[in-house]
Amino acid sequence: MADESRERYDFLDWLRVIAIFVLFFFHTGMIFVGWGWHIVNNETIPELVWPMDIAHRLRMPLLFVIAGAGMWFALRRRSVGCFLKERTVKLLLPLIVGMFLVVPPQIYYERLLRGQWTGGYLDFYVTRVLHFVPYPAGDFSWHHLWFILYLYVYVLLLLPAMLWWKRRGPNLAPGKWIFLLGFPLGINEMLLKSIYPEAHTLFSDWYIFNHYLMLTIYGYVMASMPGIWKWLCEVRRWSLIGGTVLLVLLIYGLNTGVVPHDSPVDHIGANVFTWLFAMVFLGYGYRYLSFMNPLLAWAREASYPFYILHQTVIVTIGYYVIQRPWTPWTKYAVVLTGSLLACFVLYDGCVRRFAVLRLIFGMKVRTPPRATVCVPVPSRGDDMA
Repeated sequence: MADESRERYDFLDWLRVIAIFVLFFFHTGMIFVGWGWHIVNNETIPELVWPMDIAHRLRMPLLFVIAGAGMWFALRRRSVGCFLKERTVKLLLPLIVGMFLVVPPQIYYERLLRGQWTGGYLDFYVTRVLHFVPYPAGDFSWHHLWFILYLYVYVLLLLPAMLWWKRRGPNLAPGKWIFLLGFPLGINEMLLKSIYPEAHTLFSDWYIFNHYLMLTIYGYVMASMPGIWKWLCEVRRWSLIGGTVLLVLLIYGLNTGVVPHDSPVDHIGANVFTWLFAMVFLGYGYRYLSFMNPLLAWAREASYPFYILHQTVIVTIGYYVIQRPWTPWTKYAVVLTGSLLACFVLYDGCVRRFAVLRLIFGMKVRTPPRATVCVPVPSRGDDMA
């Protein structure tokens, strides 16, 4: 068997790349499900509702668990100062640059579509964006970059506890209790969702803030546990059976009214399902994705810039596509394909080739080694948080 640390980083990198790839399908779908988004098509695609609802429960939780694991691997190899410096460059810098350069086109096209602006983009940027009035009342926002913001806040908030756990030593053994970690997530949703609905505003977003904070902690603690990945692999079939049965029961219950929407059973059941499938992904990922190849070598580096760019590209292309007299499925296919191609061109043609763009998109800048470095040995997994 290959070196354990190499397996660990490779399969988590694969899962992170896949999760970000799925975001293209999800955010393209947001145009066509009638949930209310930055741009929406006049006709919906009803067949997307359940897949979108399931994807909403699975995509971001997995990314936060992987990010938490990445924090463990990074702190294991770095001093506190180097860890904070690296996370600030990797998270805070792309967030700030993104709020000024990446996100504003999304708001511009939303205002155009809703008849709230009729001028050009430059005038919009100067007279609206640079007034720094928070969205939605104004036109300054982090939009999909909330993920980066929350991760950075979690780093600052959890650092003392993470250091304590690191000193304490990885002596917690995996066991059946891990199956129960979905219940705290469900209790959090049951108590807070109706009071603080999902908003990604940081301040007054306690349901979502706590939800992803717990998942980040889960990832950090689990990564510290000897044998955790092998254990998750061993129980992967039980996780899959339990998660699938629960999903079928929830869909049946919600569709028939046996389980009321937003009831305690809905909240608890949905979060247990979320956690069981996080275990499924980790277990099957360890079993089948513990390898490196040229595709992962490229995609691992590309995934973060793709994440930063993807929603703006989808909104921009979507604005023009939804005005065409095409069927909803044709529009979906055009937006999805066009967005993937556009992000590929932007990344491979621009971002990865210039040091300043690599820096502001959270990538490692390829420079000759200096006399002092924070990381003595580069390692896989450093891009996970």
